[in-house]
Amino acid sequence: MKKQIKILTLVAFAFGIGFGCANVAMSGVTSPAIAVVNVDKVLSSSAQVTALKKDQQKRASDLKAWLKNAQADVDKQSTPQTKQSMRAKYEKELASKREANNKVFSAKLAEIDKSVTNTISQYAKSKGYSIVIAKSVVIYGGTDITADVAKIVK
Repeated sequence: MKKQIKILTLVAFAFGIGFGCANVAMSGVTSPAIAVVNVDKVLSSSAQVTALKKDQQKRASDLKAWLKNAQADVDKQSTPQTKQSMRAKYEKELASKREANNKVFSAKLAEIDKSVTNTISQYAKSKGYSIVIAKSVVIYGGTDITADVAKIVK
């Protein structure tokens, strides 16, 4: 029994020393400066995104006009075989045009995303923030830098 008490006392003492050392070691550590940013809000205020939306609307309008002309061309055909071959030709062209539009849109969107991410990163570094988190995943805390970044991105 006395041996168990000695061991228990020794374990409690070692635990206390370890805990105390950890507190002393952690007392010199500063907490990181954390910023939050509403990326959706920054993107919606971006002139680049506005231009991309206008470009996509124009491309969609052009595609509708092309499709209307293609349908009129198919309707002009006199035989069912000719109509079917023309329709198949235009469907292939339509698929090709849509794919090209999607590639252009994706490339421009990736470019905008990279630009905004770099802007956020540079702003955060200049203001001394070590971590930036999307505001949508933070319940509480962090300094909101959305307005400042949105001004820069415009």
